[in-house]
Amino acid sequence: MKMNKLYKIVKFSLFVVMGVLILVFNKTIMDHVNVLNILVGSIIALYGFEGVLLPIFTKKIKSEKIEILNGAVNILIAVIMIFLLEGNSDELRIICVLWSLWSIMREGVEVFDKGFIGIKNHPITSAINIAESLVVIIFSIQLICAKDLYELEHHAHAHVILLGIELIIEVAWIYIGEIESRFLRKLRRRRTIEEKSEKIQKDKAMLEQEQTNQE
Repeated sequence: MKMNKLYKIVKFSLFVVMGVLILVFNKTIMDHVNVLNILVGSIIALYGFEGVLLPIFTKKIKSEKIEILNGAVNILIAVIMIFLLEGNSDELRIICVLWSLWSIMREGVEVFDKGFIGIKNHPITSAINIAESLVVIIFSIQLICAKDLYELEHHAHAHVILLGIELIIEVAWIYIGEIESRFLRKLRRRRTIEEKSEKIQKDKAMLEQEQTNQE
């Protein structure tokens, strides 16, 4: 329990700091091309290490084989991105395509895992998660389909800003989702109590009616 709480706190702090720094220095990042691939590659690597190490620490290696494999693929993509780009437009396009494909695959999983599957318990946050994932997918497709270097850099800049926002939203929704779950549990409990109370009142009224008819 303590390990899980510590993990959430560390992830929340790290992602919020990274998200804020990306939003503040988004223009600086785009002015220095080599920073972009290192930044994106490092974030993909973080997701990769999380996918590999979390099942190991929680002792869920057998049940999380796909997550571990996905984490290993993310680490491989991160290594390629960090060491591939040297500054020319062709390599920038390769990085952007890899980044976009990774975003599409990741957001596709998010739509089903945190969206459709969790919509019953978290209707509000799940709906927002689905909308956010669809926005990222649309931006990713635009990045892949960029016609020239100017358009490529324009869409990459927009994707950088979206990345900063996405990092903050991802960890913020963990706590917002918990608040939503508590609120919905209280609401359902209150409705159950009200329904039981109404049933008792109806039963009591019927019993009194029967007694009156017998008299």
